Amino acid sequence: MKMHYRLIVLFAFSFVFSSSNAQQEKPVFIHKEVQKAIDNNTRSNNGTVGESYWQNFCNYDIKAEIFPEEKLIKGVETLSYFNNSPDTLKRLYFSNVQDLFKKGVQRDWDMGKVDLHDGVKINSIIIDGNEIKLDPKDRKIFHRSTDMIVILDNYFEPNSEHEIIISWTNIIPKYITIRNGVYNETNYMLGYWFPKMKVYDDVYAWANISHTGRAEFYHEFGNYNVEITTPKDYKLWSTGLLQNSEYIYKKHIIKRLEKSYKSDKVINIITAKDNKDNNVLKNKGKNTWVLKMDTVPDFAFAISKDFIWDATSVDILGNRVMVNAVYKVNSKDFHQVADITRSIIDYFSNTNPGIAYPYPQMTAFNGGGGMEYPAMVNDGDNDNLEGTLYLTAHEVGHTYFPFNTGLNEQRYAWMDEGLITYFPRKFVRDYLKDSSYILHQSLISSYDRMAATDLEIPLMVPSYNTGTAYRYHAYNKSSVAYYELCSYLGEDVFNKTLQQFAFEWEHKHPSAYDFFNTFNSVSGENLSWFFNPWFFEMKNADLAVGELTNNKLQILNKGGLPVAIRLKIYDGNKEKQLHFKANVWKGSSIFLVDLPEGFKLKKAELSTLDTPDINLDDNIKEF
Repeated sequence: MKMHYRLIVLFAFSFVFSSSNAQQEKPVFIHKEVQKAIDNNTRSNNGTVGESYWQNFCNYDIKAEIFPEEKLIKGVETLSYFNNSPDTLKRLYFSNVQDLFKKGVQRDWDMGKVDLHDGVKINSIIIDGNEIKLDPKDRKIFHRSTDMIVILDNYFEPNSEHEIIISWTNIIPKYITIRNGVYNETNYMLGYWFPKMKVYDDVYAWANISHTGRAEFYHEFGNYNVEITTPKDYKLWSTGLLQNSEYIYKKHIIKRLEKSYKSDKVINIITAKDNKDNNVLKNKGKNTWVLKMDTVPDFAFAISKDFIWDATSVDILGNRVMVNAVYKVNSKDFHQVADITRSIIDYFSNTNPGIAYPYPQMTAFNGGGGMEYPAMVNDGDNDNLEGTLYLTAHEVGHTYFPFNTGLNEQRYAWMDEGLITYFPRKFVRDYLKDSSYILHQSLISSYDRMAATDLEIPLMVPSYNTGTAYRYHAYNKSSVAYYELCSYLGEDVFNKTLQQFAFEWEHKHPSAYDFFNTFNSVSGENLSWFFNPWFFEMKNADLAVGELTNNKLQILNKGGLPVAIRLKIYDGNKEKQLHFKANVWKGSSIFLVDLPEGFKLKKAELSTLDTPDINLDDNIKEF
């Protein structure tokens, strides 16, 4: 049966971490900021949004022009900011992510000097009609790393709306392409290109953690009306839907686009010949692209002179989602990406995890690396089909987490990176139709190699504090935790939890505790026996074969993490496979396996292909 989160009814469980059932599990530690939000009724103990929940909102009207030769973006933005909080705001926090390239700014790695500059230039700021003095001596505006803080003379009272106008100039990095940038001179993927209001939420107030390169972002939702002017011969794709295509493209391009909107097949919208013949754009000079998208946490765009463009679409709940692939002619794999992306959106929406794709379009841009934006991804080439499938599925999967469900990646990157490292592998397995594909083998192998080293820190350590352990923490350990949790709960309950979480927190800002509580509620079980060791404690996965006594075989949990037992036992030529779920470790570090009557055990072997284990030397024992 196909499941969609919009059809899921909230399970009527009210389990809290301090559940009083007979198991008497140790409750998880709750940060005092979260406990205060629960006490204020903006959060709940069962994963649902609190009755007093509030959220601020920021709309953007942006008019900008890009100058590729000078590597500049110049623009003016009008922000409509809604202070829906019960608090009086005395200062505002903005993010200027491109200040990561500013000379002297704190960064998580050395980027050299080639692309360093003097920072995002703020030309003017007007708040509710009053211009802010930019002179540092006046102390009305100051910069801290990639943050810009404005001290207000006229405070933002609770439940008030305000207008902020900012004029700025942004420098585009030419050589160092961190998540975005310039690719082969005439192709640009551009994110984080405008001053952006930071989140003010009910748990931590201002999100005043600066972006320093490694830990990613935390964005507020808003509606975007954007006009971007590009020079001659440049085509543009963006988060937003194009509103003036008839003024931009020639008729044959529009006809191809219209065909793709209704097609399950891939249509070539712009070919290499179209580019060579200059047979794409109506105008011979500049173009202004009018773009619009509502209720998104960010806005990105890409431009190119010579990339080609494929498009198709897919029906999701009666709505056609446009799917685009924009890429260089000699790409190794992007000629398949439009069709693959179409399959991914269909799979995620209708099969696993069964959450309807939330945006009207998706564009995969062939820049470099792998990075996600609302309704866009920036991906490099892959050498093989499996790599293409996984990279595309991972980046498209971020549409759900953290974009449609507004997660805080700066504090808990594992909430989206770990999750989106785990469940897209199911798509890869099903697409390849390879019965030998072991879903999580490569990540388990990486976990075994890195766990219990000096990279080992609890997952609940905020991501911005993880240093060189960031990737292991955000992607690897957490994805293995999801794998084990899904193995315990079963795919149906695991997916229902993700559906319920996505439904309850759509366009909102859940915390890690809201996530844990949703798993408790949907499963109908206090899962603190799992969450404590995996997320809060210094434990690792290390099972061992123990002694044989009275036809009972000991399996030892030496590392303390609850993981499934996958065991092979041998009696001469006879082999039997046994599987025990991770909950056998609740309250115990020794599990006794009752051997079948008459079974004379000669050898016992714990699986190491699909179960994490940092020490393989004690996984096989002969008797």
